[in-house]
Amino acid sequence: MADQQILVVGIPLMQFQLSSVMRKYRRIKPSKGSIHQSYQLTLIAFGLFSLLTGFSFFIFINCQNSRFFSSLSGLFRNITILFAVISLVLLFISVITFFHRELVTTLEIPPMSSNAKRLSRKIKQLFNDKQLDDVLGLCNSTRYGIEFPLLYVWVSDDCNYGYIAIENIATYDRMDRDKYEQKVSGILGGKYKRFAVISSELTSNDSYMLFHFEDTLTSYKLIINEKEDKLSGYVSKDPHTILLSKDLVWHAEMTPHLSVIARTRAGKSVLCGRYMARLMQLQGWIVEYNSAKFDRYVKEFNGKSNTLEIVERAEYWCEVMLERLNKINDAGQEKYLDLPDLVDIGLFFDEIGNLNAALELDKPLKKRWEVAINKLTATGGSAGIHIIAISQFATKEAFLPSLARVNCSDAVIMLAGAADSADERRFLMSGFADLPKRNYKVGQGVARIITSGKKWETPHFFEAPWFI
Repeated sequence: MADQQILVVGIPLMQFQLSSVMRKYRRIKPSKGSIHQSYQLTLIAFGLFSLLTGFSFFIFINCQNSRFFSSLSGLFRNITILFAVISLVLLFISVITFFHRELVTTLEIPPMSSNAKRLSRKIKQLFNDKQLDDVLGLCNSTRYGIEFPLLYVWVSDDCNYGYIAIENIATYDRMDRDKYEQKVSGILGGKYKRFAVISSELTSNDSYMLFHFEDTLTSYKLIINEKEDKLSGYVSKDPHTILLSKDLVWHAEMTPHLSVIARTRAGKSVLCGRYMARLMQLQGWIVEYNSAKFDRYVKEFNGKSNTLEIVERAEYWCEVMLERLNKINDAGQEKYLDLPDLVDIGLFFDEIGNLNAALELDKPLKKRWEVAINKLTATGGSAGIHIIAISQFATKEAFLPSLARVNCSDAVIMLAGAADSADERRFLMSGFADLPKRNYKVGQGVARIITSGKKWETPHFFEAPWFI
């Protein structure tokens, strides 16, 4: 759902351009007890006087051919002319009133491939009058009848994600209250059950409600057979990018830091230690894995598990960062990318909740940690130092201090129960707390990496690599 352009979706979302180049009028369907609009009344009158004109013309012709009524031909000629003039005036008025109906704002959507256009038309056909009015209740009853909103469907070129744009005719409050995301997903069921609505939003001028959907049944996770493949097949030609799934690449040179939130046995160690850290080494990175709980990856990647030693390592890398920045300045460059001998450095800090609990017992050491991690997250990216912050919970007590958290919020992966927690999404991915509740399994969740394509600017379904 990754490089394609999406409005999204939204998609901060995405940039929506509203256009009124093509005149568009809202469709109104007459209902019981409704009255006619102005153009309809004048059109009816035009039809009536057209019939009278024809009838009087018929009498006029017959009077001319009659010996007894020939004297009346002049009268009916004048009546015919009068009715014809009235008919033309009514026609003119009906045309004017027709084009003075209520104009609505149209939505300009990005271009689509032929396959995407075909799928877009089929999805749009699902939203018929019954679905819009009876099921979704997004129509308004007026004295003229039932007002139907305009609807657009955009699909990505790979047909894996897109959005449904429904005109907001004062119905957003209903959508917000009644959880319309699940209702729209229900309409996509059956033939298109692989699609599910994953988020919704309003366009910048509140004219359209956008329902972003994606393929949640087709798996894009990487399946790795360690006996046959030692991750060499997943090494990127660009050493600064890390492949996380078939449709997600982390561009570390643009988004330097990554946050990973997952409960115990949700798959975070496999994702971070078994996959990412090893892949980074294969791509020439310097890797260090620190964790408040000693495990195999601490030993494998020369990390520390003692609280004091973890803080000292953070301070050590601050010194390395300053040395690198000085080297970049001396070379007259702006970024570490301009100096080929400055390779990327991946610093993993796992079990941050346990680390914070231990630091509460030593306030001076806690202050040293906060200063060091704030410096690394604020400036480390410019020197090629990337922080991978890992915790079981995205809360103030269990994660990084505020400044560091902000610098690590542009690239976030949340797995299993953490991905279903609205409070934790609100803490780490501001603005995306109200996602539909899903029953995420081990290794499943949501990811948001703002520099990995339009799709990933908003949280989308993600599956961590699977080892067999």
